[in-house]
Amino acid sequence: MLYWNTVNNELRNILLKLMQANEFREFRLVGGTALSLHLGHRISVDIDLFTDATYRSIDFDAIDHYLRNSFEYVVGDFGGNPGMGKSYLIGSSSDQAIKLDVYYSMDPFFQDEMEYDGIRLATVEEIIAMKVDVIQRGGRKKDFWDLHELLPRYDVKTMIDLHRQRFEWTHDPKLILKNFVDFQAADQDFDPICLLDKEWIFIKEDIEIAVDSVNI
Repeated sequence: MLYWNTVNNELRNILLKLMQANEFREFRLVGGTALSLHLGHRISVDIDLFTDATYRSIDFDAIDHYLRNSFEYVVGDFGGNPGMGKSYLIGSSSDQAIKLDVYYSMDPFFQDEMEYDGIRLATVEEIIAMKVDVIQRGGRKKDFWDLHELLPRYDVKTMIDLHRQRFEWTHDPKLILKNFVDFQAADQDFDPICLLDKEWIFIKEDIEIAVDSVNI
């Protein structure tokens, strides 16, 4: 079961449509929207689709063509070398547009995708690893918010181990622990729309307590 109350109808309809398209068969939903659909803890407003297919194997020209012919409003990185991927705004109008990121994953997924309600998603543990990778590089408030929601089921040490499994060559446990309690940049972000009435000040306190108990 997915928590569809965490996204608006426009995002839901777009996501369902993309998942049915042959051009996106190699992609799965990741990031905050995938986690919100798994957990139901906060509102999410964009679509991140990642693939671990062989680099340069994805036909981004076909993706461009599909988007242009499937949605009334489309702007984005059309043509040229996609590099690691492309970003778009798509929807029924400019006012209803949803941000869509379509990217190669830097590292292969270590767990199979899940499928619910016609949506291919990364597993919760895969998303934890990716969120911790963002923390290692300097987390945003929504990343801390998401990982806090998972603390009752996954302690910080387990989260760090999941990161090691996913990002073996860039894994730096000491840096992760340091950045897990560095909220300076995140303090400047807007609070996510939380469906569980959590407050940022208490989220930070809980994370600090959780990190204090870790020995690496």
